[in-house]
Amino acid sequence: MSMMKKHIDWTLSNLFAALLLILGLGLLLVAVITCFGTKISIDAVITAAVLPLAGIIYLHPAPFSILAPTIGIVSLSAGYVSYFSSPHQWWLAIIATLIMAVLLSYGFSLRKTLRQRHSSWYR
Repeated sequence: MSMMKKHIDWTLSNLFAALLLILGLGLLLVAVITCFGTKISIDAVITAAVLPLAGIIYLHPAPFSILAPTIGIVSLSAGYVSYFSSPHQWWLAIIATLIMAVLLSYGFSLRKTLRQRHSSWYR
């Protein structure tokens, strides 16, 4: 079975998704580079993590090459926030990262399954 690449149609929804992904990653980089470990960077990283998630929600179809790195970045952001919000305990950051990755992976997998079942209802 060969893996086929998903083609992205540049609709208004997908353009909005691309804008959210770019803004989220840009804000994340600026927050981490300019204010590493401060309260301001924690707030900015939380905001920056929400933007790519919203972007993935608007992106149809979401290719694995975009979905996997986004889940990874958002999960690492959760670990960053957990580490700098707690008394700098690595194990809490690792647990937060793993929990976020599992929840996001499950959520997007469930979304894909529901879309497939919903599309078969009208056949």
